[in-house]
Amino acid sequence: MSFTNKYFIYLLPFVLHYNISCTSPRVNVLALSYTPNFSKKLYLSNLKKIENKAIKNPLDSSFLFNASKELTIFSYGYTMEEAAKLKISDYNASKSIYLKAHNDFVRSIDYINSSLDLEYPDYKTWIVENNQKKLNFKKASAEKLYWAAGAYAGAIESSNGDPKWLIQLPKIGQLLESGMKLDPEWNYGSFYTAMISYTLIRHDAKNNKFDLAKEFFEKAVDISKGEDLSPYISYAVNIAVSEQDRNEFTNMLYKALNIDIYANPELTLSNYMNRKKANWLLDNIEEYFY
Repeated sequence: MSFTNKYFIYLLPFVLHYNISCTSPRVNVLALSYTPNFSKKLYLSNLKKIENKAIKNPLDSSFLFNASKELTIFSYGYTMEEAAKLKISDYNASKSIYLKAHNDFVRSIDYINSSLDLEYPDYKTWIVENNQKKLNFKKASAEKLYWAAGAYAGAIESSNGDPKWLIQLPKIGQLLESGMKLDPEWNYGSFYTAMISYTLIRHDAKNNKFDLAKEFFEKAVDISKGEDLSPYISYAVNIAVSEQDRNEFTNMLYKALNIDIYANPELTLSNYMNRKKANWLLDNIEEYFY
């Protein structure tokens, strides 16, 4: 199992807010279930409009942020999923899809970095110099820092081990840790969920990194009241796979599948997508244990 296969399989389990329509989460789940291609085309059409606004308004921080966030969501929710599944049966064909995702993530990074730099003029220096320059972020910026980390994570994962991108791994931690200080419980513990995987792959990982990752898992589950599938899936594909604990892998995925995806309407769509991922992982379990 290669470095990228083993550690970037589910680098940052983002809460995917699919803006399919103005209807209820249940209706949107039905739309994704029965008309996935139409839903994808609708999302892509909306994404193009959002990107056009950002391109036409390069000094509008909110337009740039929205473009980055939606592009990251689309790339993770559709392009990366397609590439990961195809990789098992046709590795060469999957490479072109990963390349498309990579280019989109790089574009997303440009949008989010420009957005943050408009609000914090020293941001680009801060992100390049790896925290040598202190920035006083506002609490409201926690969301932007999270999605900036997501864009970098996507670019690294989709680069398939390119050293140029692997050396940028510390930026993910820099962004996540800064955002976590601002609002640790943001979005049902999303920072803690993201830290499960990052704790295991960071360049300065601690000797007790697995214990730390499990602590982040517990915090994420606690904050989300056990209604979010993401922490369980992240535990399975990061901790269980790294420890080659097949039983824990299946245990966590079955726990995820037993969660009522409608219990929290704000998590319904992301839980639906993660439920599909959990089933796919169980169906392809032999790919992760040797």
